[in-house]
Amino acid sequence: MFSILTREAAGTVRDIHGRMPLILDKENILDWIRPNGNPSTIVEKALSNMVFERAVDYPQFPPETITA
Repeated sequence: MFSILTREAAGTVRDIHGRMPLILDKENILDWIRPNGNPSTIVEKALSNMVFERAVDYPQFPPETITA
């Protein structure tokens, strides 16, 4: 089982989509799963110093070269 937390998009992500992942440090996970936790407090602990890099365009390989 898993959960994906999202927040309003910030920075350059805002140009792509209105929402973005909310990423927590492993030290803050217990605050998230605590039943009486305060969502506002959890959002304040989200990692916000993420680095965005342009994806590399790799050449397209013929389907016969792809192995599972």
